[in-house]
Amino acid sequence: MRRDLLRTLVLAALMAAVPGVAHAQATGSKVPRIGLDAGDPLSKSAPPATPFGRSPSTSKDSVLDFHGYILAPMNFAVLKREDPEPGQSSTALHSPPLIPQDQTRFEYTGVIPLPWIQLNFTYGNSTVSGTAIITSRSATDAAGIFDATKQPGIASAFVAVNLSQAIHTPFEVKVGVFTGRYGAMGEYDAGRYGTPLIARTNTVGVTTTAGVDLGKKFQLALEHGIGSSLNRPAPFLVPEGSNDFADSGAEGTPSADAPMGVGTTFVNHLHGVLGYDDVAQLGLHYFTAWTQDDLSTPGDIQDGKIGVLGADLRFTLGRGGHLYAGVAHTDLSHAAVVSGVIEVLNARGGPGLIREYLGPESHGNGGITVYGAQYDVSVARLLYGDFFKGVSPDVRLSLFGVGAGVKSDDPDHDGVNKLKVGAEVSYSALSWFGVSARFDHAAAKSDDSATAFNIFSPRLHFHTDWLSRDELALQYSYFNSGSDVIVRTGYPPSDDPGATPDQHVFSLSGSFWW
Repeated sequence: MRRDLLRTLVLAALMAAVPGVAHAQATGSKVPRIGLDAGDPLSKSAPPATPFGRSPSTSKDSVLDFHGYILAPMNFAVLKREDPEPGQSSTALHSPPLIPQDQTRFEYTGVIPLPWIQLNFTYGNSTVSGTAIITSRSATDAAGIFDATKQPGIASAFVAVNLSQAIHTPFEVKVGVFTGRYGAMGEYDAGRYGTPLIARTNTVGVTTTAGVDLGKKFQLALEHGIGSSLNRPAPFLVPEGSNDFADSGAEGTPSADAPMGVGTTFVNHLHGVLGYDDVAQLGLHYFTAWTQDDLSTPGDIQDGKIGVLGADLRFTLGRGGHLYAGVAHTDLSHAAVVSGVIEVLNARGGPGLIREYLGPESHGNGGITVYGAQYDVSVARLLYGDFFKGVSPDVRLSLFGVGAGVKSDDPDHDGVNKLKVGAEVSYSALSWFGVSARFDHAAAKSDDSATAFNIFSPRLHFHTDWLSRDELALQYSYFNSGSDVIVRTGYPPSDDPGATPDQHVFSLSGSFWW
């Protein structure tokens, strides 16, 4: 009853604002931020990049805009080998390390850098443009095996039509394949955990964004999107790396009654963000993802549905720093057949949420409430205000945390609460050198210390200038893991209770953003 009332209030508030868009007057004010742009990398915090060439948004003629992001880390663990045989070293090395940092799990912190290569190509003008985004989580030259799941190639391709100049108010339509990420905890990115707090959509479809100046320093941004999965697994498809381990059964096993797992899934989403003077923002977010595919739900198998309601606050306080806080509730009904067009905390669709939160006996029924916050502040800016330009020594502090409460039809998962919190302090000592230290605590069950682990990570930073977008970093991370902390091994990765988590992990990484 409470969720139905909340859903009604959110929809009413958003739809009541829609008529104002049609009557908006010309405005030059900044449109409040709704989520991450399709081309923005999830990490790391930095001001928006300077484009290569001329930005299409400022040109009447068609021009090329090119951005990219490279993060290439070497991660390895050093450990003592138990009972070495003759000819075996007493020291063992693991690369990648055996640590509880699978990206789809709640306990993922993002403290250990993972490979990410992204190339954004946009060609067009201020009215219409086309964008193609190439991404990869691996690089072939260093790969021990070719993993197709980590090299997706063209991740997004869409056409954007910007009618802002023609109708004298911000208005843009995107059509094609792209992702939407809502609940970005960082000022410029998804936050320290590299995960949108509320939800993520992965669809082919259309998204319309509009903005209006309400006067007295208030601005409103509205966004609506609808899309679907581009394709779906064929019946009785054998899950393997080449098809991203596609789900092959509604309850995990193909049968005559359930010839395939996830079906064609659609997602409808609506967002409204009210901003005040580029200082404060209040956002409301609504998602419904559903499947009514007769091939995935034959016989008496019910259609699946995932709904998300979320709200967030953002304060950009200048010398006072940046504060984000958000909460979202995900409601699942027979969700085993809902595909990855929607993600919550990196868990893809119904199968991912069942595996990571609801449990196999839930049959896709339950709910997840997620809440989180992040606060970042520069000590130099706090002391000197606008006199600090970022070209002198500085200390930056960050506090962050996310929690999740689970309600499930599976008694082994019902009532489980998860929690992760962390803090980071960094000191930019010289134009080319800085140091930082980060602490993370994560628990699969917040009331069970055996499922928890702590990570302490000192780091050295090397770069070419104060405001450069390049960095070479050397990091050491010490993992202190409880007795019931599980790591994943194999291909595809699966829980391995017999594997002992590594303690001493080293990372040498280079990153560049242009």
